[in-house]
Amino acid sequence: MKNRRTPSALFTVCAALVFAWAALLSAPALADQTRSAVPGGEVRLEGPLKAGQPVKAIFDLKEYALPAGAYAAINVEFPVRPEGTRPEVRPGYPETVMTFAEPGAYRVLILLNQISKGSCGGVTAKPLMESTLDLSVAP
Repeated sequence: MKNRRTPSALFTVCAALVFAWAALLSAPALADQTRSAVPGGEVRLEGPLKAGQPVKAIFDLKEYALPAGAYAAINVEFPVRPEGTRPEVRPGYPETVMTFAEPGAYRVLILLNQISKGSCGGVTAKPLMESTLDLSVAP
């Protein structure tokens, strides 16, 4: 006699695998992680991490240069931050300036994209870098 699993057992195993896969995909990114489409690309901070003081995020794409007609778009998000005033961001490339009004713990997500305009009126975005930083801003 063959050893057959019942349909409910197979369903349970499949459901468990689906839930495990979903949990893996929804897990938060590791702190201070940078992913770059440009080999060796990185972002570094310059300046004191103090409330009210500007901090520069410097993008270093090594030898990579934006093609003619393309420009950089920077998005900065704060998924974790203290209550109070939202940080001020002056986006720019190769440096973005952030000023944190409140002391405390921040998680900063910085996205750098290359934007090109097509001949048919659309635009294309090429992700160049994504960086997640966990910062502690002093008073």
